[in-house]
Amino acid sequence: MKIKSKLEFISKLSRLFNKRERFQFAGILCVALLMALFQALGVASIIPFITLVINPVIITENRILYGIYSFFGFQSARSFIIASGALMLAIIIAGNLISILAIWLKTRFAWRKNHRLSSSLLNKYMSMPYSYFLRQNTADLNKNVLAEVQELTRSFLIPLLEIIIDLVVITLIFITLIIISPLATATIFTVFLILYALIYRSGFRTKLKEKGKLRLRENRGRFQSSSEALGGIKDIKVLGREKYFLDRFASHSLRFSDLVAWNRVIGQLPKYLIEVVAFGGVIFFILLLMITGRDITGIIPMVSFFAFAGYRIMPVTNRMVLALTNLQFNRAVLDKIYGDLTDESRESTVKEVKREDIEPLEFNDKITFKDLSYSYPGSSGKVLEKINISIKKNTSIALAGPTGAGKTTFVDIALGLLTPTEGKMLVDGIEIRGDNVRSWQRNLGYVPQFIYLSDDTAKKNIAFGIPEDLIDMEKVKKAAKIANIDTFIENEMPEGYDTVIGERGIRLSGGQRQRVGIARALYYDPEVLVLDEATSSLDGITEESVMKAMDNLSRLKTMIIIAHRLTTVKKCETIYLLDRGKVVAEGKYDHLMETNPQFRAMAREL
Repeated sequence: MKIKSKLEFISKLSRLFNKRERFQFAGILCVALLMALFQALGVASIIPFITLVINPVIITENRILYGIYSFFGFQSARSFIIASGALMLAIIIAGNLISILAIWLKTRFAWRKNHRLSSSLLNKYMSMPYSYFLRQNTADLNKNVLAEVQELTRSFLIPLLEIIIDLVVITLIFITLIIISPLATATIFTVFLILYALIYRSGFRTKLKEKGKLRLRENRGRFQSSSEALGGIKDIKVLGREKYFLDRFASHSLRFSDLVAWNRVIGQLPKYLIEVVAFGGVIFFILLLMITGRDITGIIPMVSFFAFAGYRIMPVTNRMVLALTNLQFNRAVLDKIYGDLTDESRESTVKEVKREDIEPLEFNDKITFKDLSYSYPGSSGKVLEKINISIKKNTSIALAGPTGAGKTTFVDIALGLLTPTEGKMLVDGIEIRGDNVRSWQRNLGYVPQFIYLSDDTAKKNIAFGIPEDLIDMEKVKKAAKIANIDTFIENEMPEGYDTVIGERGIRLSGGQRQRVGIARALYYDPEVLVLDEATSSLDGITEESVMKAMDNLSRLKTMIIIAHRLTTVKKCETIYLLDRGKVVAEGKYDHLMETNPQFRAMAREL
């Protein structure tokens, strides 16, 4: 199972890299190999240099050294030793410069990977159908795009790159040690291997994976609590529930912090243990020789060699142990990001097609809903059942009914956001499906009950999602005038259409926000207007003026209206009364008032 788990881990990770990134990774490995060569040269040069300093006579005794001495014309052992020291220093400096280059390449690669993963994950979420978001918490999705991808980069990808690079360095240094002193190297390596096995296999490996999953859960709780606290601040202030949301966030935040701290400490523990064994072993060996009366002069070069090798290897070994700890702790993050990115049940990318480039679906006659039924995923009950409605072009219909009757679900199907479980939606006899839904939406203008407004200017909220240099101000002003918001923007906003309206339009009243939403729907001059209780937050006078504008538009537009106040739909050609997902009555306003007690009761309540 462990081998299978490792293979799955490698497979998941490799699928997150594209062809260009694999090529870049190969380049990083080449630089790492060069860095390792210089590190090994630096280590290997220690014994000759220390031996030269202690015993300069070796220059004449060693055929190779004497050949170099004669070839370069040195006049004294002193000048030869100085030149050797300078060469050794140059090797060390070059090795460190290459190490810096490797670190820069590795870090840039990892954080650019962070950028691509974040963008790809957001792209994946944005490509999902509307029904996907009905089952998701947007705070959790936002956390995955920003925090968890960053955690994957910082505590998984970077440590993994460090392991691979450091493994190259350690391998070459180890080969150098083997060549110079096989027995001592094999002994030290065996001791370290046993020590590492004892540390890594001592039981906290499993705990790391378990606590990594807990960290993921607590981080989700942090984001959700914070998002709900700030998103619902108005209600929270009025109800005086600040303490509840603070405590809820604090409990998740405290557990998250403790888990991260635990991981950091566990990752550092092996470092101190290994350092004690490594450097303590050298000191113990020297003291043992002194106690037994052995001459240590002859072993000084070898001891210096292993000490310098240890100085080079220890930080690398410590990084590898810490990196392995992080890999185990953050395995759950890899599984989560990989799972979301490679979900092949849905389209994986947002198609780069501008609304203006999409040819609208031809609409000349009528929209027909034939035997329309809908059930939400995972639910056995039907929200809509056998709905049959026909809407002639340039007419207006209204949907009325109690909460939960299925009105909004019907509108979501009309907007192409949901696909009917049974039945069809037809436009001039053509069924609306996945391949033509974008063309159908090109005809639509939609005003929801709750308008989303970004922390941007009035004009950019009306021309929503359009780059500023492509905004048509004539369309903006025309739409604002129809929505009866133009006078307020031009006369009362300090910078007119360039005034920033604040996050979620916090500087506007409910009615003003709603009118900005209506103007947004009208910007593209759509054939069909869908209003989901769009005037519910308007005062009576404003609603009357907006509805008057809507009445004028109704002669030129097809309108589908979910009614909040039934008086606002008196002029609709047909009002459909829904109850528990079925059409229970239909007709003009006066007819329903006379014949349907339920409709009459609703009219009186509103």
